[in-house]
Amino acid sequence: MLPPVPTKNSAIIASATGAGTVHRARRPRQLSVKHADKLTQILETAATLFAEHGYEATSLDMLADALDMHKASLYHYVPGKEAILFLCQSRSFGDLEEVVAHVQDRSRPALERLRYFAVHLAHAQNNVFGRCLVLVGAKPLAEAAGGEIRNIQRRLDTIVRELLREGMEAGLLRSGDLALTSAMLFGALNWVPRWYKQEGRHSIQEIANAFVDLFLHGACQPDAAHAPSPVKSSKAVKATNAEGSAKAVKAAKARAKPAPTVKPATPGPGRR
Repeated sequence: MLPPVPTKNSAIIASATGAGTVHRARRPRQLSVKHADKLTQILETAATLFAEHGYEATSLDMLADALDMHKASLYHYVPGKEAILFLCQSRSFGDLEEVVAHVQDRSRPALERLRYFAVHLAHAQNNVFGRCLVLVGAKPLAEAAGGEIRNIQRRLDTIVRELLREGMEAGLLRSGDLALTSAMLFGALNWVPRWYKQEGRHSIQEIANAFVDLFLHGACQPDAAHAPSPVKSSKAVKATNAEGSAKAVKAAKARAKPAPTVKPATPGPGRR
C-alpha cells in the first residue's frame, strides 16, 4: 500500500522537530483565514530563502527580517526552523492525490498518463515549495519527518514504475530495467529547478513535454534508431580487451627474442 501524504497538523509538526515526547491528542484547531494566509506567507518566504541560501545558512532572524516581523512572532505560527522546512516540503505535494487518481485510471492510455504525471511533477518541482524540496532535500530533517518526505518520494517512483510496467506489458514501450528507466525520467526532471528561469525561452509545460518526447521517442531519427549500437556489451568489451592483451604479449615476446647471429661472410678467392 502506498503511503499517504502527511497532513499539516500538530503531530506532523512535532515529528518535524524530532521531539520524541508523546502528547495527549488535542482537538484540531481551526485556523482563521488571516492566520492561514500569514502561515503561507511565512512558508513561501522561508522556502525561497532555503533554496537560495541553503537550510543551514538561513536563520530565523533572516526569515523574520524578510517578513518584516519580530522573530518571536514566528513562534505563533510554527514551533521552529525544522518544522518550517518540513511544512514547506510537504506543501510541494499538495495535489498529489488528484494526480494519483488520474494516473491510476486505466481507461486512459498509459503513455498519456505518464506524460500527465511528468508535466504535473515538473510544475510541482518548480514552484516555490518544490524548488525547496529539490535543492535542499529531506536530509536536514529529523528521522521521523525526513522519513515522511522520503516515503512520498518513493511513492512517486512506484507510480512511475507501474506506468512503465503497464506500457511495457502493452507493447508500447520496449522491455527494460524499470528502476533505471524511472531514474532516467526523474533525473532529467529533478535537474530543471537548478537552471530554470521564468524569463527563459521555454515554459515549464514546454520543457516537460519536450523531455517526455525525448524519453519516449529518443533523440535519433527513426532510421538511425534501428542502426546497430556502437556500444559493446560488457562481455564483448572483455573479449576485445583479452584479444588485445594477447596480441600485446605476443608482440612483447617477439621483441624480447635475441637477434639471430650473423656469421661473417668468407672472402672469395679473389678477395684475399
